[in-house]
This record gives sequence, C-alpha cells and structure tokens, in this order.
Amino acid sequence: MKKIIVVVLAFGFGIANAQEVENDSIKSMGSISIDSLQQSINEHQMKFDALNEQLSPMQEQVDRMTKLKISGYMQVQFEMYNYQDVPVVTPASGTTPAKTTYYQLKPNSSETNIPLSTNPVDINNSFNIRRARIKFTYQPLEGVIFVLQPNFSFSAVTLKDAYVQLNDPWINSFQLWIGQFNRPDYEVEFSSRDRILMERTRMSGILYPQERDLGAKISMNLATQYEIPLKIDLAAFNGNFGEGPIANQVTDVDSEKDFVLRTTYSLQFPNQGLGIDFGASGYYGKNTVFAAGTYSDVNNKPFTAAVGDKLKKQWFGAEIQVFSDLLSGIAFKSEFNKGVISGTAGAAIVNNNPSFNFSGERDFTGYYVTVEKNFGTKFQGGVRYDSWDPNNKLSGNEVTVAPDLKVHTWGFAVHYFFTTNTKIGLGYTLPINETSSTVGGIYNKDITNNTATLRFQANF
Repeated sequence: MKKIIVVVLAFGFGIANAQEVENDSIKSMGSISIDSLQQSINEHQMKFDALNEQLSPMQEQVDRMTKLKISGYMQVQFEMYNYQDVPVVTPASGTTPAKTTYYQLKPNSSETNIPLSTNPVDINNSFNIRRARIKFTYQPLEGVIFVLQPNFSFSAVTLKDAYVQLNDPWINSFQLWIGQFNRPDYEVEFSSRDRILMERTRMSGILYPQERDLGAKISMNLATQYEIPLKIDLAAFNGNFGEGPIANQVTDVDSEKDFVLRTTYSLQFPNQGLGIDFGASGYYGKNTVFAAGTYSDVNNKPFTAAVGDKLKKQWFGAEIQVFSDLLSGIAFKSEFNKGVISGTAGAAIVNNNPSFNFSGERDFTGYYVTVEKNFGTKFQGGVRYDSWDPNNKLSGNEVTVAPDLKVHTWGFAVHYFFTTNTKIGLGYTLPINETSSTVGGIYNKDITNNTATLRFQANF
C-alpha cells in the first residue's frame, strides 16, 4: 500500500511540474504545425552548418599534424681527460726572446692542435653539450617524405639532415633521396642516439667527415615486395662536405662527384634466435688541387702538383653484423676499409679534411670489431677495438711525419636506462699510437690522450 501511495504522489508531482514549464519550444502536440516544425528544423540545420564551417579549418590542422612527426634527443656530458700538452717553440727574431706556445692533442675532435696560451694550462675536465637535435618528418602524401634535422650547439645551429624521400608506388622497392643526408655506411647511418660506444671510430671520422654530404641516392630494397633480403644503395655526392671552410661546403667546389655503392644481404634464423647481415661497399671520388706545391704520393715519393690536378679518393669495404638472442641479447659488428685517401693541409684550403690534414695521397687500412651485450632490460654495454693505419707503406721508425702513424683505439661503455627514453652512460676511450724515433718528440712513446665520459641522454 505504501508503495502505491509513493508512486501516485510521484506521478502527480511530475504532472504539476510539467505544467509549470514555460517557453518550451513544443508546449503540446496540439499546438504544432507543419510550418513551425519545418522552420525549427531549418534553424537547427543552419546552426549545424555554421558549426561545421567553424570546425573545418580545425580538422584541416589536425590532418596536417597527423602527417608531421617530431622526434629528437639531447646528450649532455662530463668529460675527464689527460690530453698531451705539446710545446712548440717559435724561433727568436732579433733581440726578441723565443716564444713557446702550448697545444693540446684532443682525441675524438676534428681539430688536431688546439692552441692554449704561452703558458702551460692544465685542463683535465669539462661539461659540454655533445648533441641537441630535433628531427621533423613530414609525409604530405603516401610515399613522399620530407626530413629536416637541425643540431643546436652553444654558439651555432647547424643543419644535419635536409632531404626529400620519394618511394615508388608501383613495385614498392625503390626510394629516391635528394638533399643532405648520411653517406651509405653502416656505422655512419647508425644513429648516435642508439649507439652504445660514445663516438664513432677514428676510421669513420676520417673517411666520412661530418657523416653527411649533399647529393642524391637511389635505394633498392627487395625485401618489401619480393621477400629477398637484398638492399642496394647507389649515391652521388659533391664530395667536399666536412672539408675546408663551411662556405665551401654548401655547393660543389670542383664539379667532381663522389660515388658510393653499398650492398647488404640479411640472413634470419628465427628458431635459433640469430640474424646475420653482411655486405660490401665501394667509394670512388677525387680531390682537386687548389694549392700548387710539393705533394707526397702513396709510395711516399714527392711530386709537384699544379692547381686543377686530381688526387685519388677511393676505397672498398666489407661489413658484417651478427645479432643473437643468447643471454638476453648479444651483437657482433665489424667493418673493414682499404684504399687511397687524399687531402691538402691548411685550414684555408677548400678540400682540407680536418681529420686528415695532409698534402698528398696515402694508401690506408682501417677496421673495427665491436661486441655489444644487453644485461636484462636496464643495462647494456659494449667494447670496441678499432685500427687506423693512414700509411700502409711505412711503419715504426720509417715514418717521418706524425700523420702517418698508425693508431689503435680501445673503447668501453656501459649504459643504464633510467626510463624508457632516458639513459646514463659511462665510457672510456684509450687510443694507442704507433711510435717513431724519426718523428721524435712526444711520438717516441704513446701520447697521453685518454678520455672518460659520463653522458646523460634524453629522447622524445
């Protein structure tokens, strides 16, 4: 009985409340006409049309943003080193006393000699920003990609990548790259954000200064369409990027082009948790002589070079990478290059390679062997041995100039992943140079130039 009374009271309250509602668009069914209903529908349609008109520009912006991908990373580090202070005495003139200037031999630097002052300065540690990069990848259409990646340093903003990538829509196997991008090489193309060892090898730094160059590349990947794990890259570059003043790097300086051909093949053994990539490459280019004078050939014989003469710059290489799931993941990587490199000494010369500051041609050999290991999901480490012999024709006391000395470098690193996108790395680099009493001075023994690095890296 109580339930019935409650229901009746609630029903009565609802009817009374409904009668008090005023200014409702529809007061009762009896007051509705076809014209008023049509008018109401038209008014709502106009409101919807106006709303759609307002939302259309916003939808266009959203569509554009979905085609733009922004990523990047920053590396801030603290270094401790024991660089060699090298006194260089300038002969006295007249009654002026002889002047001694001290230099530092810096490893992992594009500058060989850094003038300090007329007094020895003990610099053994420093904070610095190694890399700070933002990468913009925009895909306005299927198969068309624009990439722009600047690098921010304390004193300048430099352009690392700026290229257009076109993917063929017919057989889905070819790509065309045009602009500024990495030269085809495994270590060069392997991103600095993912590398375990702190820096690339000495060999890569000398053969591919600044890693990038301006040019075009055709890439064929038969795995995407035909399930053949073969990839071939053919590229043509200006060939002077990273050499000489920056103003001489924005365009070609001699109309000569450098050509690179790289072929890789992949083998996969899923049941064994094993993958093997191996390949071969060839580099063919020339350096034009811009400063006439006496040069040295691959046999260490002097010759006279005139402006416009061509110096050889060509080599062949081989590579292998082995990846295994064994013990949480382990990788073995190695590259080998042999050929002729050339250059012209002097910072003001157009084709001066800062890492090969030498006037002439040299028969070289370079290689590295790296072992990398994961330790669970939080730690990874690596050890690398790399060798660079800039002059295969001479060794030991036969070497008469320091740039011809062979250098072996040991590198060690371990990383801790603080979060998925943040890691802390500790590395140590130990270069060991060939000695020569003929060169003399500090080169009678191994130069003191080891480096310890504590690096903090954040990705986004």
